[in-house]
Amino acid sequence: MTTTLIIAPERDPDAKARICRAILESLPEWLGIPEAIDRFCREVRDLPMWAARRGDDVVGFATLRQHFPATAELHLIAINPAHHRAGIGARLLREMEQRLAASATRVVTVKTLAPSAGDQAYARTHRFYAAQGFVPLEVFPTLWNAENPCLLMAKTVRTPRRFTEQKLVIASHNKGKLREMVELMAPLGIEVMLAGDLGLPEPDETEDSYIGNARLKAVAAATASGLAALADDSGLSVDALGGAPGIYSARWADKDESGERDFNIGMDRVLRELAPHADRRARFVSALALCWPDGHCELFEAWVDGDIIQEKRGTRGFGYDPIFRPHGYDITFGEMDPDHKRAISHRAESFRQLLAACFTGR
Repeated sequence: MTTTLIIAPERDPDAKARICRAILESLPEWLGIPEAIDRFCREVRDLPMWAARRGDDVVGFATLRQHFPATAELHLIAINPAHHRAGIGARLLREMEQRLAASATRVVTVKTLAPSAGDQAYARTHRFYAAQGFVPLEVFPTLWNAENPCLLMAKTVRTPRRFTEQKLVIASHNKGKLREMVELMAPLGIEVMLAGDLGLPEPDETEDSYIGNARLKAVAAATASGLAALADDSGLSVDALGGAPGIYSARWADKDESGERDFNIGMDRVLRELAPHADRRARFVSALALCWPDGHCELFEAWVDGDIIQEKRGTRGFGYDPIFRPHGYDITFGEMDPDHKRAISHRAESFRQLLAACFTGR
């Protein structure tokens, strides 16, 4: 009797490395260089992994690298040769793509040895990727080395729904965000209504990601109003603080239990907790969810990289703008002309993605 195949995320870094080594060492036709296996085993420790198990045996795995919110790379997919041609690779890809489809990711890529290398094992790999919907994009003859030309392939995870309605609810109660969002939507000729003006309650943000909270708010507004709704969740993520304040950026600014906020409190806390650290890298992240009353959602996410300066500078903008200096600039978002900030900000980029995917050609 064949044991049922179970595919599930593996989260333990040591287990990821063990799985990677066991499977890759069983594939000398594809990976016969010990140094390459060692490198892959180091890399997978910090990457999302899906492991395929039959009983107690791990028979394959796939790992993912998220380069940008809209694009991810299939970092590795490997199946023990005793289990080849059993559909395990396709199952792993489907599981991974289902997770990606629930995020802002729309395209997944993979790098593999180009056909010009004449390797028969990798010829089978090309056929597998083609059967899963990947198409070749470009060959990079020297990305790895002259003997191993790299083929870049890609596939679309999901095609966004077009927005054809005439009315849209902005599901935010943050005045600074509302002002930016209304200005960004203005050229579209859509009647924009605000959740607060419609008396819609603001739901508790109980998800563990920017995308999750944006979707939660948009779904709540679309369900309550019977209209399509757009919601944003954004925040400041600081590397040396483990990504904090992150989705809790607004809560770090709470004055008291009344919900009243003063972002000077949040900025002071960031500067205080970051003081012992030399690494001051940070990013502003913006997630957008456009949801319809039937429950369908389109998700977008973008970020702008920068660093946290030593003190607050500037009175423009809102939130953590006075302590965030985007890369390539000598001034903070708090000092920047609002039109310039709108052109380069995380929210502007997520809106560009939204408009291109759902609104272009209206």
